[in-house]
Amino acid sequence: MKRIIILGCTGSIGTTTLQAIRSKALPFKVVGLSSNTRSKELLSLAHEFQAEAICTTGSSLSGIEGIKTYTGFDGLEEMLYSLEADMVLNAIAGFEGLKASLSALRCGFDLALANKESVVCAGSYLFDVAKQYGSSIIPVDSEHSAIWELLKGRAPSSISSLILTASGGPFRTLPKKDFASITVEKALAHPTWNMGKKITIDSATLANKALEVIEASYLFNVAADKIEVVIHPESIVHSMVRTIDGAVYAQMGNPDMTLPIINALGAGHASLVSPLDFTDLTLHFSKPDYERFPLLSLAFSILRRGGSSALAFNAADEIAVHAFLKGAISYPKMIEVVQRTLEHAWSESVGSFEETLALDKRARNIARSYL
Repeated sequence: MKRIIILGCTGSIGTTTLQAIRSKALPFKVVGLSSNTRSKELLSLAHEFQAEAICTTGSSLSGIEGIKTYTGFDGLEEMLYSLEADMVLNAIAGFEGLKASLSALRCGFDLALANKESVVCAGSYLFDVAKQYGSSIIPVDSEHSAIWELLKGRAPSSISSLILTASGGPFRTLPKKDFASITVEKALAHPTWNMGKKITIDSATLANKALEVIEASYLFNVAADKIEVVIHPESIVHSMVRTIDGAVYAQMGNPDMTLPIINALGAGHASLVSPLDFTDLTLHFSKPDYERFPLLSLAFSILRRGGSSALAFNAADEIAVHAFLKGAISYPKMIEVVQRTLEHAWSESVGSFEETLALDKRARNIARSYL
């Protein structure tokens, strides 16, 4: 039985994972759990799954009989070092998840990664750490998970391009002149996926797809000109691979994160998701509108530009999205903040966590100056 640690266990990825283990009797032993502030929910899950240790990164925990308790990100690192496990699932949201990813890799754990900011912000440094400690990084995002599966058994030289699909979000057909009237409530109404607020807003602006383009470049070691994005509102085709002979191979399935999560933890389990019914199934595909969704276009220029521009994009986006969610800025202003932040010089490369922190702080300060 594989021993796993789930970081961010009370979020959407964490709860989906635990529900799959619970309902399908999967052969995983949950030995460690973490959450940000939902300590009561965390404790309930720890008792249900008989976890050996728990950690809250944003609140305190009192002594609990029979379970080791830790607090803060330093405590999270202590918890990881204290446990024997085969794999860590990092589902912590945002930039804060990077420190957890690095800690897991330094413990020698294989990392099932749902925190795309780890790859976007640390870039090749993250993979250098993984190599140093003999750890593997397995993607959990549905798009990258699909590509991971599609690339198995294929030589890199046989691949022409990777094709990421995007639902297009709730404003896929909304004219640009109406963007100023977009409210938080409208932006949170995603047509196909049920996610947290930040990622849902990113899906509305296609910033989330921009992050995935950057992540794909590092995960699969491909240049910007070998990554495509296609709008696919039904979210049935999760991603595709185009081979040099002209063929295109796709992974298809109902929108359900159970499959990519559990495949990252260990493939081969039966009946994880409902089979796709082709009866009356109609699929649509179109090119992205880069004029209405300029943040997606930025991703490709960031990959060509290099340096710490991807980190700056992520930092500015987090600041802008949180301001929009609070009602402090408009939807168009949210996009402008990211664009203007990227106009600055971001030539520095990331070679340590401390350098990443410093650059992230600088990018956030610049982004705040444009709010």
